[in-house]
Parts: sequence; structure tokens; C-alpha cells
Amino acid sequence: MRRQTSNRRPVNLHLRSNAKKSREISVNNVIKDLIGLFEYLGIDSGHLSDRVKHVDKNVIRHQPLYTHASAIGELLSLWHQDPRYLNKNGKPAPLKMTGIRRSFNRLANDSVPNLGAKQLLFELERVGAVTVDKKGYINAQMRSLPVYQNRRLAVQHTLASLKGFIRTLHHNLESAPSNSEQLFHRIAWNREFDIKEIPRLKIWVKKQGQSFLESSDNWMMRRSKLAGVGTLRQSKLVQVSVGVYLAIDAC
Repeated sequence: MRRQTSNRRPVNLHLRSNAKKSREISVNNVIKDLIGLFEYLGIDSGHLSDRVKHVDKNVIRHQPLYTHASAIGELLSLWHQDPRYLNKNGKPAPLKMTGIRRSFNRLANDSVPNLGAKQLLFELERVGAVTVDKKGYINAQMRSLPVYQNRRLAVQHTLASLKGFIRTLHHNLESAPSNSEQLFHRIAWNREFDIKEIPRLKIWVKKQGQSFLESSDNWMMRRSKLAGVGTLRQSKLVQVSVGVYLAIDAC
């Protein structure tokens, strides 16, 4: 889980977000967080401070897919987990745009009521997350949004990931090791790994990581606002993320 920090008080960083509150993360945002981390560590950040005033012109500007990325993620996640939208095999059921018992319109309203179903369908089709067959049924093709198949979305996802990781590191630096508020951050590390085994490692991490992330997604979904639990409606809602990554020093 990743959180923001402000005056040593943690505030959760967003991954899932209310569509009304979605906003683009800029290069400036990330560099400012990195400068804050460097200052805390006592590392000279003068060069970064000079550059931060000039990087905005290099940022790819706001596009609809940015704004709706988290909304699309919400919809796909609900479609794969809510029994109302699953077939008898536990897979996402094909949906018509409208219907009495279940429909894409209802799914869109349940997951992101602030965005129109037609707009969501357009975005999902554009990135290949769904297909529409000749009978008008909408079929889910993937569980999550393929961010690296769209350059603009990949830019925003990369910046958001960097921002979250930087703030996680900063938060943990400010927290005592025994502090229950410290966020989980562990690394499996090996400096004498056979480069020929990298392809196998990538396959293993992808398989195990996907399983772990789906379990995390399911766990969070059961406790989220989308679960419809009455007590959550009066609670303060925050945004959290759990991630897995593989880093190779030289490839």
C-alpha cells in the first residue's frame, strides 16, 4: 500500500479514484516529491530544483484516457468479481448495453456512476479491453487496463508509479522501524543471478505476481465502497495501491 506524507502524517496516494477527482500527474509533481526525498536524506537536489521550472512543456497534455483510466480499472475489476456480472463458470458474462437483470449500463453505473456508459465502452474498445460481437454483446477481454499499449496512458501510469514509490520511501524513512504505520516494502535481491535465467524469472514473476495482485484486488474490493457496505458510506474514503515489479540492473 502506498501513502502520501505531509508533516509526518500519512495520507493514502490514489490508484483507484472517483472520476470527479481524477487529475493528471505531471513531471513537476514527481520531481518535487523526489526533491523532498533528497532533502530529507541530505542529498544535493539543486540541479533538479533548477529543472523543475522548465519541464512542464515536455508533459503530454490531458487526454480523456488519462481521466478515465482509474474508472476503466474500476469497471473491469467489478465485472470480474461481482456475482451479478459473472456467468456460471465464474467468468465475466457477456453484456448487452441495456437489459432487465444485468447490462453494461448497470455495470458502468455501479462502478463509475459519474461517467457515461457509452464513453466508457468507447475507451474500453479503443484499448482492446472489450469487444462487441455481431449480436451486440459486450465481452471482456482482459481483467485490467493494458497501460503500456497506449503511449499517453503509459506516460501517466509511469509518473503515478514513480510518485507513489517515492512517497512510500519517504514515508518509511520518517517512520520508526517498529512503527505500525510503516508501509510494507520488501525486496528479494540477488547479485549473482545467471542472465540466461532472466526469461524464466520473468515468466515466474508474471505468474506469481498476477495471482498475488488479483488476490489483493479481491481483498480490497470486498472492503471498498463498491462492496456497498453501509458503514463505509459514512467513512472517509482513501485510495491505495499494491504493486509488484521486477528490476534488472543490466539487461
